[in-house]
Amino acid sequence: MTTLGLQLTNKSEWIEMFPFGVAMGVNNVRPVMIFKDKAGKRVLPVWLSHMDAGLAVVQANSIYVRGTRSEGMPHEISFQILETLGIEIEKCLFKAVKGNHQYVDLHFKSKKEEKKLPKGLNKLEARADDAISFCMRSGCRFYATVDYIERSRVLEGEIVGMQVSRAEGANPHPYIN
Repeated sequence: MTTLGLQLTNKSEWIEMFPFGVAMGVNNVRPVMIFKDKAGKRVLPVWLSHMDAGLAVVQANSIYVRGTRSEGMPHEISFQILETLGIEIEKCLFKAVKGNHQYVDLHFKSKKEEKKLPKGLNKLEARADDAISFCMRSGCRFYATVDYIERSRVLEGEIVGMQVSRAEGANPHPYIN
């Protein structure tokens, strides 16, 4: 099967995705975090709030060395709690598109190799827009399936369509809309 010039084998195969950058959506309404695969051929758009997009940029531009404290950084208290519990985030799997939202599974592991986390503590489902800056701060790896990437691109088209139709009938004064 070939889509957009890419040879696809298995739509449910996990592909590692890498943060590429943040762009503004149509009419600067909602920012988009762009992820790309290693070859730079597959692109995953993840819609964020303005605050989370800002945090993602801060996380991407800050130097963080595992095991050292980053004073004043977003999510620092969350990572102090995880450190105290001996837990770290292992990976972020882009999992589902429901309505106009994207969801991820955050996978956690014990820092002690011999110790396994209880079943309820090893995975957490979250909205992608809530989890991206947290995951970037952790330095974890991101994965998505081809199917998820395709569904996210359809979602992107729907969101862009909503933004364009809203903008066409919007009040020209930006503070009243």
